Amino acid sequence: MGNRSIVPYGPQHPVLPEPIHLDLVLEDEKVLAAIPSIGFIHRGLESLTSKKDFNEMVYVAERICGICSFMHGMGYCMALEDIMNVEVPRRADYLRTIWAEMSRLHSHLLWLGLLADGFGFESLFMHSWRLREKILDMFEVSTGGRVIFR
Repeated sequence: MGNRSIVPYGPQHPVLPEPIHLDLVLEDEKVLAAIPSIGFIHRGLESLTSKKDFNEMVYVAERICGICSFMHGMGYCMALEDIMNVEVPRRADYLRTIWAEMSRLHSHLLWLGLLADGFGFESLFMHSWRLREKILDMFEVSTGGRVIFR
């Protein structure tokens, strides 16, 4: 049996896309387990909901993440609509579906580009981010914003 140790990893590290704290259980150089600290980062969003009007929280929900901001705002609005028994027009459902798919494509192209960059595959990085820019341009034309849409 090798030498076992626990190494703290995070919360800030260049490899991590979001702040997180992990305790890595190592045996020699092999990682046996990664134990996350759930709730390590508290942004205060839950507390903010009690201080803001529900209309104002749409703006906060869209700013939770810059990559998938549309999905957070849409999820928040759909939850409110369900609670209040509000039926949205069919056109709104169509537009939400289109923007959700564009958001998904944007997210996948972003991470594909970052992965390619990490591996040193520069041409894939450039191609994926070129396509991502076209998606962001379509967002800008249809919503008025490239990352924050309201």
